Amino acid sequence: MIITHLTHSTFLVESDKAYILFDYFGKGFLPKDIKKNIYIFSSHSHQDHFDMKIFELFGDKPKAFFILSYDIKRKFGNKIKTEYPKCQDNITYMMPDKHIEINDMHIETIGSTDAGVAYFIEYDNKTFFHSGDLHLWIWKEESADYNEKMKKRYFREMKKIHNKKINYAFYPVDLRQAEDYDIGIRYFLDNTETEKVFPMHYFGDYLATDMIFKNDSLSNYYGRIIKIEHENQSFNFEEGK
Repeated sequence: MIITHLTHSTFLVESDKAYILFDYFGKGFLPKDIKKNIYIFSSHSHQDHFDMKIFELFGDKPKAFFILSYDIKRKFGNKIKTEYPKCQDNITYMMPDKHIEINDMHIETIGSTDAGVAYFIEYDNKTFFHSGDLHLWIWKEESADYNEKMKKRYFREMKKIHNKKINYAFYPVDLRQAEDYDIGIRYFLDNTETEKVFPMHYFGDYLATDMIFKNDSLSNYYGRIIKIEHENQSFNFEEGK
């Protein structure tokens, strides 16, 4: 299996059976000839997580399945229906706290602390978690009341995946939070059984990776954190492990 960090929060998983594409918004190299099933996930409608270009790229492929957050339907649903009518049968919109089966893939959602949903996926004897914008968004410029409410929302959602076994996770590390950039990923790793986590939400600033691996408070997790250094970087994992 190959997992490629395309950019920001966009990742492409390629297994022997299928592709899984997360939060593509028009950037990053994609395979030109896709013959396997491809599952396209969009966690929410923000422009750095979703672009209707996914329908231009994959809308004519019968083996393409679109799994989109409910807020995308609310914001763009009519436009998608009008401009890409042939895609409709392969689009599934998901609310938080729902689960569905598409072919042999099991998909669950939980809520976000910003917009849309986060996805937990079971496929081909592997589990994946893409956080979208579910994160502990603590900001120094916000009020104590705001940050306290944020913590409560975050802990409520994280409780739903407490001690969940996750093979591959994709989780935000955002340097705009200054010294609080690491609190979310530490809590996530402490409270899930995640084998490997890909930091994301970099906005192209790979200094985040350097800071992670110089941060003593994260040193116990270094073996579980994937070291992302540039866009379109691929990582190989043996099938069955």
